[in-house]
Amino acid sequence: MPRLQSAAATLIADLQVRFHDRHRIDLPLLVDLACAYAWRGGSPAIADRFAALTEALESHMVKEEAHLFPMMEQGGHSLIGQLIDDMQAEHAAHTAAVVRIQALLAAERAEPAAEAQLSALRAAARKFFEDLAEHMRIEDEQLFPQFARRAS
Repeated sequence: MPRLQSAAATLIADLQVRFHDRHRIDLPLLVDLACAYAWRGGSPAIADRFAALTEALESHMVKEEAHLFPMMEQGGHSLIGQLIDDMQAEHAAHTAAVVRIQALLAAERAEPAAEAQLSALRAAARKFFEDLAEHMRIEDEQLFPQFARRAS
């Protein structure tokens, strides 16, 4: 099915540029913002959560780039269904991590000297979380179903 393969390859290329590359820029900046906020008296748990999310997302994206996406670009593989299941389970874990960070950010009350840092961190986090949700939605609703159907 060359058309499916071509559509999948185009979508994969878009995901890598629009989201994977962008996440690799945004996440270290979020960690830096969270560390700067902690340095001014804010909760260090926020920086720790962002660091953990960074590590989890990098691992996830590498699995997609090194294994799943090449299989998709070649038209599928007998293991593709299991890989998609694994990626979707990781999406659920990323979503849970985001919810925990959002709760921490919502509960945080900054000292006057750290209000600007907390405001900047919240704004950057909100934008990143929207991008991440869109990234996972596109994979779960547009990309993965093309191959999950074929793997069944």
